[in-house]
Amino acid sequence: MRQHAGVPWRLAAGALAATVAIAALACDEGGPQAPSARTPGETATAAIPGRAQEVTLHGVVTLDGAPPDAQFLGARVVRDGLVTACQNVIPRVTQGRYEITVAADAEVRGCGAPGAEVVLWIYTDRFIFSSSTIEWPGDGATVEFDASFSTLAPAGASKPVTEFKGHLYDRDGAQLPPGTVLEAYIGGVRCGVTSLRYGEQNERFYTLAVVGPDSVPGCHGGAQISFRLDGRTATQTAVNDFGAGRDPDQVLDLIRS
Repeated sequence: MRQHAGVPWRLAAGALAATVAIAALACDEGGPQAPSARTPGETATAAIPGRAQEVTLHGVVTLDGAPPDAQFLGARVVRDGLVTACQNVIPRVTQGRYEITVAADAEVRGCGAPGAEVVLWIYTDRFIFSSSTIEWPGDGATVEFDASFSTLAPAGASKPVTEFKGHLYDRDGAQLPPGTVLEAYIGGVRCGVTSLRYGEQNERFYTLAVVGPDSVPGCHGGAQISFRLDGRTATQTAVNDFGAGRDPDQVLDLIRS
């Protein structure tokens, strides 16, 4: 199954596109260790701007009161009403236990910062969001967060968004580099923000959530969305339709004017 920085390529829509390749989280044991050479991939990861500011959440989750097994778990950051996909890896949930890293704003624009909240999601046969959130605990922190999910209230603490994924291009056809900031506007109101992730596993896909008026006044449903890439307008537009009637695998590539 093809994956990118959003959801697994063939998963259903209705939640924020948010999947990166599944990776194990390593923990160093105490005590002195001999220095070792980094692989090129490890060096690249260590050099990612803001990676040291990511937080680690761990704990127990319940689904309808029972500890679930789930193939995918992810995280959204909600900040000033805007919503951004901020997990760095997509772990499994095994017998209700999980651990996940969540990017800070220094790594992915719109992600963790003071005043932000994190909401988790799991995917079984559909996306289900946690009924509560946790405040951003501070850059580099590791904290416990026990979360509950309900199939009777799958939206949980989340609100509707319109989701987009695709590649970003300059007008000469060249792909834009990691770190490129992508914003969505309805009129003069900013309704979505993210940035193109670093790392080869993303295939340079962006994932973007555009919120509605219950999150940010002026982000009206049915309104035309314009996009800005590092502050320059894209030639493409879209409609803030919350995914109604669209193919979940639909890609919107954006070209900077």
